[in-house]
Amino acid sequence: MLLVEDNPTDVLVIKEAIQRSGLDLDLHHVTNGEEALLYLQDLARSEKPSCPALVLLDLNLPRVGGIEVLRKLRSSSPCNRTPVIVVTSSIAEADRAAVRRLGAEAYFQKPTSLTAYMELAEVVKRILQPAEPANNR
Repeated sequence: MLLVEDNPTDVLVIKEAIQRSGLDLDLHHVTNGEEALLYLQDLARSEKPSCPALVLLDLNLPRVGGIEVLRKLRSSSPCNRTPVIVVTSSIAEADRAAVRRLGAEAYFQKPTSLTAYMELAEVVKRILQPAEPANNR
């Protein structure tokens, strides 16, 4: 999993929520949009790109914003089908619309407690382990 987040407290809480959820994910963390794009470029240059299972992406990032990272991920990366959950404090409808247009799987507004962050872990589980379709007889 790739976590693109510049706030150390949010990083700590997100890691804790993922760990408590029982998900066993290798986590690569970068602190700004530029680092995220460099990471994705390095993957593209490798012989067999090993895309992250999921990207957790903040929108309000230094250097390159999250929407631009998502745009480049979707348009020019070998990982363009990697699921993305936007994790942000933004309540702007324009941000929500841009994220939907760019194909993010979920938009999660940052809460203020670890308990509320556990909901993010449930969203991650739902995306990584979709429910089996009902057996139609």
